[in-house]
Formats: sequence, structure tokens, C-alpha cells
Amino acid sequence: MHLDGVDGVFKVPQIRVMVEEEEADILLKCLPTIPGATDFTLRLANDSALPPDLRFTADLSRGIVIRAARLSYRGEYVCSVRVNATRRDSSVFHVSVTKRVRFPPSVSVEVDECVRVSGEKLQLTCHTSNPDHTFITKWHHSGNQTLWDEKTTKVNGDMVHVMSVVTLPHVTKSDAGNLTCITINKVGKNTAVISLRVAEKPYVSLTPLKPRGLKPTVEVMEGETLELRVEVDAYPPIQDGRWSTPQATNSTYVKTLSTIHKSYRKVASLFIQRIRVDESGQYSFNATGANINAITHFKVYVFQKPHVMLNQVNGSLICVSSGYPAPAVSWLQCEKVHNIYDGCDRNTSSVDLQSEEHLLQTQDDFPPHTVLSVLQTRLNYSVVECVALNAVGVGRSFITLPPPLLYVSHPQPDLWTSQIFLTIITATSVTVTLLFILLGVCVYRCTQTPKYEIRWKIIEVIDGNNYTYIDPTQLPYNTKWEFPRDRLTFGKVLGSGAFGKVVEATALGLEKDDDVTQVAVKMLKSSAHLEEKEALMCELKILSHLGSHTNIVNLLGACTHGGPVLLITEFCSHGDLLNFLRRKAPSFIISVFHTQQLSNIYRNLVEQQNHQINSYMDMQQGQSSRECTHGDRGAGDPSALNIQHLLHFSNHVAQGLNFLASKNCIHRDVAARNVLVSDSLVAKICDFGLARDIMNDANYVVRGNARLPVKWMSPESIFECLYTVQSDVWSYGILLWEIFSLGRNPYPDVVVDARFYKMIRCGYQMSQPDFAPDEMYKIMRMCWSLEPTSRPTFRNIVQMISALLPETSEQQQQYENIQQELTQRFESMERVTDKTNEDHRDKTPEEQRPLTHSNNYQLY
Repeated sequence: MHLDGVDGVFKVPQIRVMVEEEEADILLKCLPTIPGATDFTLRLANDSALPPDLRFTADLSRGIVIRAARLSYRGEYVCSVRVNATRRDSSVFHVSVTKRVRFPPSVSVEVDECVRVSGEKLQLTCHTSNPDHTFITKWHHSGNQTLWDEKTTKVNGDMVHVMSVVTLPHVTKSDAGNLTCITINKVGKNTAVISLRVAEKPYVSLTPLKPRGLKPTVEVMEGETLELRVEVDAYPPIQDGRWSTPQATNSTYVKTLSTIHKSYRKVASLFIQRIRVDESGQYSFNATGANINAITHFKVYVFQKPHVMLNQVNGSLICVSSGYPAPAVSWLQCEKVHNIYDGCDRNTSSVDLQSEEHLLQTQDDFPPHTVLSVLQTRLNYSVVECVALNAVGVGRSFITLPPPLLYVSHPQPDLWTSQIFLTIITATSVTVTLLFILLGVCVYRCTQTPKYEIRWKIIEVIDGNNYTYIDPTQLPYNTKWEFPRDRLTFGKVLGSGAFGKVVEATALGLEKDDDVTQVAVKMLKSSAHLEEKEALMCELKILSHLGSHTNIVNLLGACTHGGPVLLITEFCSHGDLLNFLRRKAPSFIISVFHTQQLSNIYRNLVEQQNHQINSYMDMQQGQSSRECTHGDRGAGDPSALNIQHLLHFSNHVAQGLNFLASKNCIHRDVAARNVLVSDSLVAKICDFGLARDIMNDANYVVRGNARLPVKWMSPESIFECLYTVQSDVWSYGILLWEIFSLGRNPYPDVVVDARFYKMIRCGYQMSQPDFAPDEMYKIMRMCWSLEPTSRPTFRNIVQMISALLPETSEQQQQYENIQQELTQRFESMERVTDKTNEDHRDKTPEEQRPLTHSNNYQLY
């Protein structure tokens, strides 16, 4: 540092930028040149107070030394003296304090191992960080090959970051080995190693990761959870991986395919929960990649305690015992046993018996193994027991033999006695036959009785077209939902079904201590069975698992203790969307298009009160029609609807379904009848797929052994029984058609028969509904794409509909264009209204469904 003469009353260096590490001393070489100068001190250039912990020494011959610098000392300083009572300052010193380097630089790489085929390009990246620039980053190859890298440096706060990239344009066998990224500073160094393999051609290699060491087979106890794992070493990465399992019924498999951390290799896993003996067998994993297939096998043997069956056939006792390992069978004989839980082995007088034993071979030698043992009976036997024993446990069965039969000569019965006997036998046979017929009728009726069914399904694992759903009985129930049942005051019945009812109620203190909240309470009837009670609890668990959202009917609380289970949900005063649209149809036309004549097309929906509406089930009225009409009493009930309301309803339902999709939940019955409308005209999705009278509902058509709402179902749901989020998108398109036709039945004038199914297979789409803007009809047609992956997601649908809502000036103009388009369309329709009315009188009863005011809440 060189002095540059006199600066006022100080000698100062030419360069006055001071950079030191924290905890080091910093010398500001400002030397007063005027004799008699006093009060030599240090100040901040802006005259603010020095940092409170800053310590310094002032020496007229050296300057000012700042002791043990800290990061907070960064700033601009001046030296100051007084000359003749006047303060004189030096030139400004710029002081910078850097973080002290205490550790070697940090280093990280994106992968620990990689593989390439000869001739391919390889690019590896290494990230290093240090508190200052005084560090280096370099690469080293285990074969001592020279590696060239490109570095990019960035400063972020107090850290300096370097990204070093090594590129090998065409890898060769000699490039295989370890490539090490090395970073060094004055404290030390750190390294990160990447292992490179070079293959001659693409490959797939599978290595079973045995859960029980390295045995060739896997043995597991019955009822345990088994995990089978396969390491997949493949380049390029596999395109498909599938598990093959034994053909066991009601098996639940959870399949995963995950990448090993910082590796190109993957691990395929198959979880089998509570494994059963019939799930023993060969499990295989097949991987496909780059036109190469590889397969590996597991042989799974499930340990099972012996099961014993003992029978007497033609003077011999036959004992059939099955289990794994193959049980050893022995016979015991004794005079008597004390109870059914004791056998001859508990009796001190028991005697071992000799028998013939045979091992019955099973296919592929998988469990269970069956042993057949035959014992020839003798006259002096009384109680004989068959005992089967293996490593898991013991099974036994005994039989009490009757005393030897005494053969006595009897006279032949006369003809009269034979006729009486024949009459008795005939009468008995007829009676038994009638009893079997009666039993069959009872069983059939029981199987046809509506069952409590939760339509919503929550996906746990997806493997291609195979979906594993969460068992709702296994979901936890959080007691935070508990609400004191004595704070509920019940009102009128909103609707009732075969097994339960929904009652309007008020809840005291649901939100705040003294607040009263209007709610809907779902409960079971006394006629409900155990399975209905369990299913209602499952519904409670599903709702609590999903959480709340503005556009679903939310759970508010529950009562599960001290009485029957009660579900407390939001109360939606306007009832279901289908009824609401049909009720408002005439006023909608008058309000939007200013024409009285066109409203007659839809007026029949509300004038004929002597019919039932198309609903999920015929509900029994809890109150009179007038009392159960929720649609006319909400504060948000408009005198007339307009296009903006229809757009909002469409958007609300899409947002609700997007929420369900984010929770991996499939609705499986998206329709206007399954949407409720709240006081503030917010559409909320609900689940009304609960045991309803679908036998008498025209919307439900027999297909196979079930009744399904086929007019709302996607092709893959109808023909393949496949339900996905994308099949919900198809149903949502049908719901949009319902909304913009003001509640008309979809596919009007089309009967569900072979012709209908052929139309769906061939891609038939309904025409644009009367009140649908072109943009909305375009969304409907996108939802009805035959290829599920071509349909938009609910997130996309929300974005498209939101763009039509009048929130901005541009959207307001678009909304006005929609209004004008619809007005022009229906002005032309006025000229043919008379013909429309005549045609309408010929419509099918399905299209002339009147509105009923009762049962806006539909029940299980």
C-alpha cells in the first residue's frame, strides 16, 4: 500500500478498500499531519453511530486499528481529529469483512453412478460452495485421464457457488471408472465420486432382493406382510415393469417402482398384506426396455398350521390333513374324551395306532401340502383321534365309533305298512322342496335389497389400468370431529330412504360457543343392518380424510358415542342442482331473452306435480311438498337465473372435482342430481350413490348384474368397468349438457339399447344444448373424447371456464358477446315457437319430468 501525499490534514493510502476476514484486525492508515491535532478517533462516513461492539485503537504514528472485525462492521469509515476546535475528516475508507473460512468447501453431484453405451455423450455436473473466492474445483479420473471442465460462478449472499461441468462427447471403454470432483480451500478439501459404467449395447438386468437372506425360496408365516423387491439395472431405463401373481381371490397387492437415490437403477416392490396360504406360488417381475425383456421369479411358501378332516368310509377312517410344511400324522385311541377341546392325547390311557400314510402332491409343490392317512377300524375301538403336527402348530380331529351292530331277523312288512311309509316319504319330500323354494326366494330378495354403497373411491396405487383403492375401514377417525349430541335440535325430515334419513337441525356452539348453525344431519333408521352402520362410519372416515373445500358438501362434525352414528354436514337450502335448474327454467328464458312464448318449452317441468322427478331413488316424504321446498327460501335465491349463473355452477363443480382429483378420489357418479346448491348459490358436490330405489329409476339401466347410470358413463366405464379421474371428466361433460339445457335428460329420445351402445362406441356426441355458448359446447366435446388421455384435466377445465367469467374488462366483453350470441339464436327461435310447442307435446315422459319439491336431499 502506497501513500499518496497529504489529504487535507491526513496522509492516506491511494487504495482505501480494506478487505479482511472476520476476527482479523483492520488497519486504517490515516496519519494526521498537523501538529497539535487532538481527539483522534474513528467515525462512520454518514455520521451515524458506530456498531455498539466495535473496538478500535488510535495511534498518531500508525493510524486506527479496528480490533477483531465482525461481519456487521462492513461500511464506510473516516478518521477524524480536531484542529483549533474544528473537526477535520480524512478520505473515506471502504471496509469489507468476509466470513472466516472454517471448513473445507462443500461439494455435491447429481448422481453417484451412471451408465452409457459406447459412443454416447456424457455430461456430469458438480456443485461446490465456499464463503469466499479462495478455493479451487477440479476433476480426477481413476484412469488418470485428463478431464476438461467448464465452470460457472455465482455469488449468493455470503457464499460463492461454482458449477463445474465435464463433457465426454463419445464415451469409450477406457472412460469407465470413477470420476472424482475435488474442491480445495486453505482449510482442507472435499470430494464427490461418480462411478461410470460403459456398456457395449443396451441391457436389462434384474436382481431379486430376497427378504429372507439369499435362499432360493421365500417362506413367510400366514397373516404376515410380505415385501418382494427386485433391483432393476437397465440402460436405457425400462419402459414397462409388470408383476405376475398367483390367481388368488380377493388379493390386495401394492406395487411400486422407485429410483435409488442418485442412481440410474430402480427398485420394483410388491407388498402383500396379511398373506394367505392360497397366495403361495410363483411371483414374477417382467421388465421391458429397448426391445429387451428380462424376468425374475420368486417362489413364495406360506407356513400354515395343519387343518384336519376325519371321515369314516367303508369300515376305514380316512384323515386328510393340509398345511405347510407337510404335517406328520399320528393316530390315538382312547375310551372317551372329556370335551370337544380335549383329545386322546390328553388322556393317559390313550394308545398309538398304526396307519398307512400318503403325501398328496400339489401342482408346483406349493402349499398347502396334503397328507392322507388311512386307519383300518376294529371292533374294540371307542374314540379315535387323528393328530397332525408341523413346525407351525398342531391340528386334530376325533370320532366316536358306535358299538358293533347286532343283526336280527325281522318279518317282512305288509303292503299297508309299505303304503303308509311311502306316503310319509312323499309328503316329506314335497315339504322339503317347498322350503328350499321359499329359502331361494328369500335369498333372492335379500340380494336385491338396496345396499348402502359409497360411490367415492380413493386411489392408493395405480399400476397401468389396475387401481388399488384405500379400504375406508382402515382410515383413521379423528375425535376432533366429535360434537355433543345434546347440542343438536332436530327439525323436519328433509328426506328418507330404505335405511336412513336426513334431518334439518340446528347446532349450538358448532363454530362459536353461543352461535347457532343450521345443518343437515344424516342418520340410520332402526331397520338398518350392521353393514349399513359400518358403511356410514366409512363415509364419515372418507369425508374427514378428504378435508374441506368450498365446492363439496363438507363434514362439520359427528356423533359416534352414546347413541347411533350421526353425520353433521352443511345445509344447502336450494336442494339439488337438477331440481333447481328445472324450477328456474321459465323465468330464465323470460329474463335472459325477454320472450314469454319460449318459456313454455320448459314450463311443463314444474306444472305437472303428479309425477316423480328422475332421481336416484324414490324417497318417502318427511313433510308435505310445500314444507320441504328448500328452493324458494334462501336469501341467495334469485328471481331469475342468467348465463352468468350457469357459468358459475359449471366452474364450481369443476373446482370441486379438481379438489377430489388432487386427493386421488374418483366420484364415479357425476351428475346434476348429485350437486347441491347453497344459500349463496354455490354448487357443492355430494355423494348420493347410496342404496336408492334404482330399480324404479329410468336413469339406471340393467347392465350385467348391476343397474348403472349409463347415459352419464364413459365408454371405458360401460364396456371395461374402468373408473378413473378421466371417466369423471366424461360424466362432467354430460353434467354441463344438463346445466345448459336447464335440466333436460341427456340423449333425449334415445333409448338405452344395443343401438345406444353402438352410438357410444362410434363416438356419437350430443348436439349443442339450447343455452350453451360455443365455448362451453367446445369444452363438452373435449370431455367426450373416446381416448381418456385426450380429455382435459379438471385443472384445465377450471382455467377455460374462468376465462369466460366477467371478472376483467376483457372477460366482461367476452361475456357480453356470449349474451348477444344467445339472444340472437333465440330471437330466431321465437318465429317457430308454435311448432316447438306442438313437437314438445310428443316428447317422451323422460324429457317431461316435472319438478317435485320434496326430497331435495336424497338418502341411502
